[in-house]
Amino acid sequence: MGLAASQARLLSLTARMHDIEYKAQNLEAQKLQMANQSQQVYKEYEDALNKQKVQFKHIGADGSAVYKDASVQTLLDAGYQIKILNGSTWFDYREIAGVGTFGTYDETAKALTVAQGKYNDSKEGNEIEEGGILYKLAETPTNNATSIQVYKYIPGGGELADIDLNSTEVLRNLVEAGFIIFEKPTLDTDENGNMIYTEVNIATDTNLQEVSDETELKKAEAKYEADMRKIDAKDKKFDVDIAALEQERNAIKTEMETLKTVAKDNVERTFKLFS
Repeated sequence: MGLAASQARLLSLTARMHDIEYKAQNLEAQKLQMANQSQQVYKEYEDALNKQKVQFKHIGADGSAVYKDASVQTLLDAGYQIKILNGSTWFDYREIAGVGTFGTYDETAKALTVAQGKYNDSKEGNEIEEGGILYKLAETPTNNATSIQVYKYIPGGGELADIDLNSTEVLRNLVEAGFIIFEKPTLDTDENGNMIYTEVNIATDTNLQEVSDETELKKAEAKYEADMRKIDAKDKKFDVDIAALEQERNAIKTEMETLKTVAKDNVERTFKLFS
C-alpha cells in the first residue's frame, strides 16, 4: 500500500474510531439511565411493601372475631365519630340517631323536616343543629330512617370535601396523611344524657389494626418483576453492543498501528533512497 493510500485509510479508520467511541459513550449513558430506572422501580415496590390497610374487627354469629377491610362508613356504622381535616378545618363526620327528634324525611320532596327548620338537598336550606353544632346531611337519608348521616357545617368556612365513604383506599390514605381522627363511644353519658366519646387510634383500639395490603403487594410484585425483566433484557443488549464496539475498536486500533508502522517504514526508505 502506498503512502497516500495508507494515509487515506488511516484517516478513515480514525473517523470510524471516533464514531465507535461516541456510540460506546451513548450506550454507557443509557446503561446509567437504566440503573436509575431500576432504582425507581424498586422504590415503587418498596412503597407497596410499606403500604398498609385498615381493618375492623367483626364478631361472627358463633362469637369468633375476624378482621375485615374497613372504610369510613364501616366505622360510622360501628358507632364511631370521625373527624376529617379539610383545608385548615376539622369536620365532624357522624351519624345522629333518632331522626324522629328532628322530623321525617319526605322522599318525594327530597326534604328533611326538623325541629330547627327544613333541610332540602336540592337547594340551600337550614342547617340541623345538635349540641350547639350545625350539621348538614352527608347523604340522602331513607324514609323512616332511625338515624341520619351528617357532617359539621361552618357558615362561610367551607364544607367537607366529597369523598367515597365506602372506599378502603380513602380510609388508608386519610390515615397515612394524618387527616383523620377516630372517636369511639364509651359507656358514659354527660349531664344531658348524650354519649361521651373518647379519641382512639389504630394502636390503642383493639377493634382496629393495620396490615399489609396483600392485593396491592401482589400487583406491585408482578409489576416489579415485569419491569426488572425488561430492564435486564435491555441491559444485556447494551453489554453485547458495547462488547461488539470494543472488539471493533481493538481491531481498528491494531490496523491503525500497522498503518502507522508501514507509513514510517516508507518514509525511512524514501529518505535512505535520496540520502
